[in-house]
Amino acid sequence: MGKGYFVTGIDTNIGKTYVTAQMVDCLQNKGIDAIPYKPIQSGVVDINNRVIGEDVAFYKENLELIEDYQYYNTYTFETPVSPHLASKLENVFIDEQVILEKYKQLENKHDVVFVEGAGGVAVPLKENFGTIDLIKLLNLPVILVTSLKLGTINHTVLTTEYLKSHKINILGLFINNVPSPMNEMEKDNLVMLEKLTGHDILGVIPKQSVFFTEDHIFEIQQLLTN
Repeated sequence: MGKGYFVTGIDTNIGKTYVTAQMVDCLQNKGIDAIPYKPIQSGVVDINNRVIGEDVAFYKENLELIEDYQYYNTYTFETPVSPHLASKLENVFIDEQVILEKYKQLENKHDVVFVEGAGGVAVPLKENFGTIDLIKLLNLPVILVTSLKLGTINHTVLTTEYLKSHKINILGLFINNVPSPMNEMEKDNLVMLEKLTGHDILGVIPKQSVFFTEDHIFEIQQLLTN
């Protein structure tokens, strides 16, 4: 049986898919059978006349993944809105037990599964069931994607406190889109994020970097020993 981690972020478009792909690639390059899994996707692209979830399409384009698109995703909605609304608009019922069963299958087959959430931790997936409930159901530690932009301290601290209030294990933070050189605010944010959340920074991804370069600073290997 493999290990699993839930990747979420302080906001939508913070870079969860990019960071997930980076972690998968890093482990694959070490000979570890790691894959991404996107249980619920809102927003699609057209690939060879097929409607594909945009995040899964990104995975397939940039990673060594042998299975078909649907292997890495359970629910795909064309409407790019919160899953609870997209499912209503498209008349599709989200069954969390189906997601749980799919995750267990992946966990049994692969060494590491990175489960990428939709939006942030408070996003509703359906009535009376949200992302925080899915994390609890899957019983996975969380990797939180954040940034150094203005407002990040507030957003990151609120997110970590919300996770802690639900007794969710936070593995650490990934800082995405870090400029070089950093200005004084960004340097200070880097220090304050660790200080105020009480969680380690697992990795830093430079701004406008080429995808999958050795310049990226990762501490991924500790994921396998925690």
